[in-house]
Amino acid sequence: MDYKKKRILIIGISLFLLLVLYLFKNLSNNVRVFGFILGIVIFYFIDHFFEVKYDFRHYIYIIVILGTGILLADFYFLYSIYDKTLHFLLPILGCLLFFYIIDKKDLNFQWKIFITFLFVMTFLTFHEIGEYLLDVLWDWTLQGVQVKDISGANKLNPVMSRIDDTMIDLILGFFGVMIFMIIRTISYFWKKRE
Repeated sequence: MDYKKKRILIIGISLFLLLVLYLFKNLSNNVRVFGFILGIVIFYFIDHFFEVKYDFRHYIYIIVILGTGILLADFYFLYSIYDKTLHFLLPILGCLLFFYIIDKKDLNFQWKIFITFLFVMTFLTFHEIGEYLLDVLWDWTLQGVQVKDISGANKLNPVMSRIDDTMIDLILGFFGVMIFMIIRTISYFWKKRE
C-alpha cells in the first residue's frame, strides 16, 4: 500500500471522526477522537519518516489498538474485564507491528524475537508509568478498576486497587507477548522444516 493511499485512509477516517465530534459535542468524546486521530497520524509519520512500509493490515492493527483503547474508553467503566482483555490482546498486535520492523534486519531469529519482547514489554511499562503520572498529577482515574454505579449516577465503584490493577495489567501483557513469541517461534521452525 503506497503512502498516497495511506494518507487518503487517514484523512478519510479523520474527517469522519471530526464530523462525529461536531454532531456529538462532548469534551470527553472530543479528547478521545483527537487522541485517536493523533495516534494514527503519529503511526503514519513513523511509517513514512523511517520508511517502515507497513502494509494495510498494519494500519488495521493500529486502528484496532487505538479504537479499542481510546475511542471505546467508556467500556472501561462499564465492564471490569474490558481493561484486562485489552491488556492481554493488544500487546499481541503490538508485537506484530514491531516484529514487522525488526524482521527486515539482518539478525538471527532469536534476536528478533528477543528484541520484540523487550520493546513491547518496555512500552507496556511506560504505559503504566504514564497512567500513574496522569493519576497523580491531574487526579485522573486511569489506574485501578472502577465500574459505574448501576443506579445510573456518575459514581464510580472501585473494583480493584491501583497497584493490583497495574501488576495484573503487566502480567497479562507479558502473557500476550509470550503467546506471540510461542506462535511466531512455532511458525518459524515449521517454515524452516519445509
